[in-house]
Amino acid sequence: MQLNLDQAFPSEQALRDMIAQRKVCFDHDPFYVKTGGGQVVQIGFQLNLYGAFDNPAQLPLGDDEEHRAILGDLQRLCRVFFQTLDLLKPCEHPQPPAHRIVFSPERKNRAEVCLQIPIFDLAHYADRSARQVQELLATAECLLTHVGARRRVWDDDVSKPASSSSAGCEGRQGAEGS
Repeated sequence: MQLNLDQAFPSEQALRDMIAQRKVCFDHDPFYVKTGGGQVVQIGFQLNLYGAFDNPAQLPLGDDEEHRAILGDLQRLCRVFFQTLDLLKPCEHPQPPAHRIVFSPERKNRAEVCLQIPIFDLAHYADRSARQVQELLATAECLLTHVGARRRVWDDDVSKPASSSSAGCEGRQGAEGS
């Protein structure tokens, strides 16, 4: 699968360098909505991307320059995945992904920017669309791992992917496009 880096990164290596510099981690949460009848139903997932500040103890306040830089890097990463996976085809996004500053105990309370990307189907995650949304999430997470992001926790001892081939994600892309 070829990453679509248009207007985001000059090369895959530049993307990988940003991920290493920002120690990008990811996880996901269920995405719920309340129906008109008052029921709470899952319609997909929220993919969370985390980018660390250089100083893990930093307390970003107000108009912090590094905060804006990290957010910009995560938004460019998000753009790569929207373009590569055609996320807008099976999903509808009412607004750009939200972001916030977090201090996660899981990552030793480091200061980080969290960009939240909803991946959902407005048909209320029906049986048919549930599989498609799950496959899309799995493909996005596979590609994040391929370019060097880490699931949940950044560990400097984990080796980088050996090749620039995303062969492990190839089968997932076929499922994503169906």
